[in-house]
Amino acid sequence: MPELPVKNYGKFAIHDTGAPAGKDDYITLVLVHGYAWHSGVFNRLVPFVPKYGLRLVLVNRRDYPSAAPYTEEELDLLKAGSAQTPEAAESVREYIKGRGKDLYEFLELFIAQENVPKKSGDTGGIIVGGWSFGTIFITALLANGSSFAQGKVDIPSYLRCILNYDPPYHVLGYPTLEGGYNPLVDDSVTREEGAKQFPRWVSGYYAHGDSPATLELRNPQPHPPSTIETMAPEDIHSALYPGPGNPGGSDALLMNIGIQHGAFADSRKKAYLLGPEGEDKSGWDDVKLRHVWCDQTVWEAPYAMYCLKDDAKAAQKDGKRFRSHEIVRMEKANHFIHWDEPERTLATLLGVDLVA
Repeated sequence: MPELPVKNYGKFAIHDTGAPAGKDDYITLVLVHGYAWHSGVFNRLVPFVPKYGLRLVLVNRRDYPSAAPYTEEELDLLKAGSAQTPEAAESVREYIKGRGKDLYEFLELFIAQENVPKKSGDTGGIIVGGWSFGTIFITALLANGSSFAQGKVDIPSYLRCILNYDPPYHVLGYPTLEGGYNPLVDDSVTREEGAKQFPRWVSGYYAHGDSPATLELRNPQPHPPSTIETMAPEDIHSALYPGPGNPGGSDALLMNIGIQHGAFADSRKKAYLLGPEGEDKSGWDDVKLRHVWCDQTVWEAPYAMYCLKDDAKAAQKDGKRFRSHEIVRMEKANHFIHWDEPERTLATLLGVDLVA
């Protein structure tokens, strides 16, 4: 499949299918990739874009191919978080806020230069989604958007929703499940062996029950096979960029230090728990959250869904305002369903029925 040309907007590199021919009321879907897998992992969605009359924008985050690297000053903020002090925790929160600003500035620039249509009823506007680890960055946008100086573009007036796409519990700052397993932190094997086992584990299909207590934590089903086992070496090469996820890389540091200081939980609470009715004048409180989870994915993602449900119930019980949201179940789907079933994934992310 030929790759889309690379464009640079702000600090990001993007692959953009462009405005659909003959349409000026199209929906734009912006997808932010996860940990080590860059925007190439979504390439199989591209052939179905014309059928659904949308514009698809695949983002490469900073430190990934063709995007801007982080500055030493920014990385120093992150590295300062390795200390166990209140100042260190604040440093990490400031770093995460900066990643929300990166996304804000990208949207502002892209909307203005590409004349993206505003949302109007069922047409126009933008869906901004983060897959897996990428959810951290869109949560940071939702948490901090109202604090960024507004330029010529009123971003909330374009946002159809913010989309969580199969995030694991830890990127939303939820506490772990007792007995939860991940080969990357399995003390019974070497780090090298854990890293070797991880791709099969994370891309497997699992037989889960209907509660946190009945999640399958460790062993994928033999059929269908794990997605990674069906990918040719050239497929993996086209979508995997391990540097930021390697020890000492920017994603690896953010993952470890963000969990350590509860920074992801802070970001989630700021994004989802709203102030008194009428207090927000920026429009960010009106942006809807859409949480798509896959029911045969690795246990960390369905567990996040259960935690989100509990979060919303607790807020209601306490009389607190919780962001308007919907939770969407994608059946018989694993964490890499966009690779295995791209058209169904695209329709689900858009919130539409499959087109015959």
